[in-house]
Amino acid sequence: MKKILSIIIVLMLISVLASCNPATTEQMPPASASPAPMATPEPEIELPNPIVAVEGAADFYDLGFIITPHQQADSANYSIIGGKVAQIIFTLDGETFTYRGAVTREDISGVYESFDPLPQSLDLEGPGFKVSVVVKTIDGGARGALAEWSYEDVRYSFYTPDKTVFDDLTDVLLPIVYHDLPFAACSG
Repeated sequence: MKKILSIIIVLMLISVLASCNPATTEQMPPASASPAPMATPEPEIELPNPIVAVEGAADFYDLGFIITPHQQADSANYSIIGGKVAQIIFTLDGETFTYRGAVTREDISGVYESFDPLPQSLDLEGPGFKVSVVVKTIDGGARGALAEWSYEDVRYSFYTPDKTVFDDLTDVLLPIVYHDLPFAACSG
């Protein structure tokens, strides 16, 4: 009886183990076949947008400074990036400009281009201050230019992707700088 019981147990184990292994005649799907979709997809996570639209330049006051668009701008959109960078995108005579400011020492321009090797600069001086504005062109100005400067703890950038030259860019920029920086008269 023990022998028969042992044989039955062995046969049952063989049967159970054989059903767990796939038959060798089955073919595996090709490696390039896409896997079947999961029955329950995972919920998508929405990341907060780091750019928050605001109503106007007065909304930058809590950042510790104010920037404004050109006084004759055709249109202007105001926003704050990452709770730190004030941004105004405006158009003037069909050209687009992005003006930014932040209390930082880091690059805030958001412009990642290869600039021409020789930037030009413009120094604005007055009683107790000196501001140096550096203008870097892209392909000789054919693909735009970027101006950068700092005053006290605030760093500024002014960019256009439109064709420009130093004089045209500074003609748009200087009235803004004179208006935004805390000095009444500059000589440059």
